[in-house]
Amino acid sequence: MATVGYELDDVQSTFPDWVIWRGASETGPQCWYATRRAVSLSAEQLNAGLAQTVCGDDAPSLVLELERQGEIASQLTRVASNQDGDI
Repeated sequence: MATVGYELDDVQSTFPDWVIWRGASETGPQCWYATRRAVSLSAEQLNAGLAQTVCGDDAPSLVLELERQGEIASQLTRVASNQDGDI
């Protein structure tokens, strides 16, 4: 995966299938959040560990979570491909 800067625009451009934002409160910026664009996950995907929305305490933590979500999705795709080949 390409090196990701930790500015909001960098994270958004690296993960275009996600909407990225920072929470805010009276005391200033808070955690970083990401939610999937126009995707509703199935029960199987949720049970496998995919999430509709993820968060991190800071940008590097969010990037790690988004990368983890990508790894889980890849594993699910490989499993589905292997099952299709068994038919």
